[in-house]
Amino acid sequence: MKALMRAIMSVPRALMLGVWIVMTAASPTTAHNLAYALVDIGFPTNGQVRIEIRTHVPALIMGAPPSVLGDTALPRFMALTDAEIGTRQEIAAANFLGELSLRADGRLIDAVAMAFPRPAELRADALAPRSSPRPSQPVILTAVLPPGTRQVDLALPTDLGPAVLVARYADGQVITEALSDGARSRAIRPAGPDSLSDAVSGFLAFAKNGFLHILPAGFDHVLFIVALAVAAPQLRALVKMATVFTLAHSITLVLGALRMVEVPPGVVEPAISLSIAAVAVLTLMSPQAALRRERLAVIFAFGLLHGLGFAGGLHESGLPRGLEAVALAGFNIGIELGQLVVIAVVLAGFGWWRDRPFYRSRIAVPISAVVALAGTIWTVQRIIVALEPARAGGF
Repeated sequence: MKALMRAIMSVPRALMLGVWIVMTAASPTTAHNLAYALVDIGFPTNGQVRIEIRTHVPALIMGAPPSVLGDTALPRFMALTDAEIGTRQEIAAANFLGELSLRADGRLIDAVAMAFPRPAELRADALAPRSSPRPSQPVILTAVLPPGTRQVDLALPTDLGPAVLVARYADGQVITEALSDGARSRAIRPAGPDSLSDAVSGFLAFAKNGFLHILPAGFDHVLFIVALAVAAPQLRALVKMATVFTLAHSITLVLGALRMVEVPPGVVEPAISLSIAAVAVLTLMSPQAALRRERLAVIFAFGLLHGLGFAGGLHESGLPRGLEAVALAGFNIGIELGQLVVIAVVLAGFGWWRDRPFYRSRIAVPISAVVALAGTIWTVQRIIVALEPARAGGF
């Protein structure tokens, strides 16, 4: 503990302040929650398309950034009457539909209806913490397709942010695609998916989703990898640690994604944060720990935890029925690519000085101390968030 305190005190005050600002702004306690719009598209009858969009609808109504209502906007929203909410919905619908691009066989569909949840549901969504596992109420778009439509595609408003598009069919088939801000989806066939093309596009979509789950969304996972890499910025050691971590999280990612193992997010998320702090403290306490077998065993154990976190992110996208293996492989490869980018950055940034006498005292120790502090703060935050439903229920 004394060594940890000395390490923390060695970090320049300006750096500590900068890290605090970044942690506060990034809100990593919501790393595995819905940080993007979830869009369900279906074809309930011939000639009709129905699109459910789950986002922070109160923020959409108030013209606030996606997924959040700030301390100022939230009280203003809660003070609105039902009639005032209805007026704001009309304005939001006009703005949203004005930027939406829904096409049938390449031709724009102008007549799109947009329905909002009831005011009471919106108020409940506004007050629910972002960590809540309860899904938000969606806005629903409906439109009539021209006779004989063979394919549909859409581009959502840029302000909605990134999205995951899930196309569902009456026979149970599901295809999924990750969309960046304002990007147009690939063609969706109302008659049903094509196996080969959907397998390829599904693999690429889930690989992209997995990469985005690390960069930029997985700030906590990034810090975990940084904590590992900065301890021994050598290619051989990093390959060994990355292999152990990958093997571990791949096991629980598959088990969690297939719901063979289910652990509540209120347990997984604090445990992941605690693993970040623990790995950083290992570096502070033992400079050569990165090369020991005990260290690899710890990394394997923590990798199992992170795999459950990755599985939670994959659940938000929805595994395409019949393409589970393809989606899992793509998502896992995307995660590995994200990790490799982080490792490459650490090697490029710090590998040059790993053999210098000052490396541990001026680089490894201060960075590990900041990571340990961040992991500790996040652990406390996530425990508090996990306990909120219990306190609300009177426990």
